[in-house]
Amino acid sequence: MDKPYLYYGGTRGTGIRKLDKIIGGGLLEDSILLIIYNTYSLGWALGAEILKNRIKEGDFGVIINTVLPLSTLSMEISPMGIDIYKEGEEGNLAIIDIFASYNRLEYPYDYVYTLSSLDISTFVPKYTSAYRKILREHIKDRRPVGLVVTSDGFGFLMGEQTSIRINQKLLTLKETARMTEKRKRPINIWLLNKDRVSNRYISWLALYSQYIIEFCSSGDVKQETMIVRKSPLLDFEPGIYKFRVRRGKIEIT
Repeated sequence: MDKPYLYYGGTRGTGIRKLDKIIGGGLLEDSILLIIYNTYSLGWALGAEILKNRIKEGDFGVIINTVLPLSTLSMEISPMGIDIYKEGEEGNLAIIDIFASYNRLEYPYDYVYTLSSLDISTFVPKYTSAYRKILREHIKDRRPVGLVVTSDGFGFLMGEQTSIRINQKLLTLKETARMTEKRKRPINIWLLNKDRVSNRYISWLALYSQYIIEFCSSGDVKQETMIVRKSPLLDFEPGIYKFRVRRGKIEIT
């Protein structure tokens, strides 16, 4: 019996030609790209760049914010060319604001979603309800591209053990949707500062991720090391590259 939902769809470009070649041809639908970096690294900018490029291609951005007030988040990612207020107003982006939910911040924007009375026992249904509302009201027939800012922030708020269990439940829900719903499947990008979490936590997130790229900053502030560790594509070979952000542009050599 033919069950096409068991297989991944085609790849989607990151908008960075060099990166697409490195990872073997792009990002698979329903895949997770884990970007690991340290305290002084700009590796997180790669995730922001991919999000920006996919929005330009017609996809819909969903930022899951766990670490910053909205104004600070805007300042952090604006050098990469993302104006979250503009994209939100134009219907290209929504934010599930877990930081605001936890700290009881209210924003007057219909593209910012908070979860009322945030607690561990009700997180999954409330999060799912918010995401479903975004699907109905904003995403519709577009492909969602999720950017988690950040996975270490989620581990801090929920506790690492609880965070892993929540991720398992969300992956289960995603698998169910894959089998029962006909819509464009998402691309997921998880940002993770490894200096804020345990190796055990990193190991679990790495297990769930189809792509892994790790950045290591050093004394050379102009560039850092980019290690491409994992991809499910046949043309992929692990490799080490040089990475830099120059005037808001990604350079990989």
